[in-house]
Amino acid sequence: MLTTHSDDCMIFFMGITIRDVAAKAGVSPATVSLVLNNKGGVGESTRRDVFEAADTLGYIIPSGKKTKKTGGMIRFLKIARHGHIINRNHNVFISDYIDGLEKGASENGFGLEVKNYDSFNPDLILKELEESSPVGVVVLATELNEEDIPLFGDVKIPLVFIDASHPFAPFDFIDMDNEGAVFSIVSAFKDRGHKKIGLVKSSIETRNFRLREKSFYDALQYFHLEVNKDWEYSVDSTFEQSSVDMREQLNTGRELPTAFFCVCDIITFGCMKALKEKDIQIPQDISIIGFDDLPSSLLSEPPLTSIKVSKIRIGRRAFQLLKRRFDASDPLPYEKVYIGSELIIRESLGEENP
Repeated sequence: MLTTHSDDCMIFFMGITIRDVAAKAGVSPATVSLVLNNKGGVGESTRRDVFEAADTLGYIIPSGKKTKKTGGMIRFLKIARHGHIINRNHNVFISDYIDGLEKGASENGFGLEVKNYDSFNPDLILKELEESSPVGVVVLATELNEEDIPLFGDVKIPLVFIDASHPFAPFDFIDMDNEGAVFSIVSAFKDRGHKKIGLVKSSIETRNFRLREKSFYDALQYFHLEVNKDWEYSVDSTFEQSSVDMREQLNTGRELPTAFFCVCDIITFGCMKALKEKDIQIPQDISIIGFDDLPSSLLSEPPLTSIKVSKIRIGRRAFQLLKRRFDASDPLPYEKVYIGSELIIRESLGEENP
């Protein structure tokens, strides 16, 4: 049984309330309300603590207040298959997906709820969709494998996957343009005179990470730059372990390139920590670029150059794909949408050549 209170956006699910989340996170209910409604005035670490508490308690997060006129409820599925990517370090950009989706939904009279899964159990997920009554579903598929996606084939309501694509599954997909983003990174390094460009990839494989790795080597060849696998480093995708993994590889005495592309910001921060511990200066000794443009990019030392993808736009586009199916009287072909990006230049890249 699910009930809501529209004044303070409280929601009860299996006895869990906003006050339970506040107690778990060690903050006030008012702070939890600000976080869950994507409002300002809350620090990043507190925001992460609230999302982590909500995840732990199995709390369904209401994104935005319900309108009196509603076209139905849309459900956002946040699935952490292994938790190496979908974790507290990435809750900030996940909230951007939710914010964009909520804005599109509320402007058209739909409600939105967020359901968290800390593992991938397709039988449970499909059972809960069948027993509840959402009119559409958006799946955050960052940690899903290609063979996981066809398991949603029996879902009878409109369905959109974000942060993923699939070669033959007949669903709507929205993903970022990884190839274009990585080409812009290699181009920026080249413009600054770098000829020895290395890659820091993730030992935890995802589709996006694979595409970024492939695009990196494609871009090196396109710009006639040296391809040297000795400049490739593999680390875990969490901050703590990526720092440990990078430190161990630096201790082997391998030749360093003059620039590193890291496949995500969290890995970049871990690598920057390991490089500083070895007295390797950024960008004097090595330039570095990340991917995601997390808020921490502004606060790192030095501030991190990174790829910014409009995750709010991706969320809005996900709603638009759902709505076209809500409004259609006949079956529609599925769509695969790619959203472009922008390279945000900061001090970690270094100065341009004169």
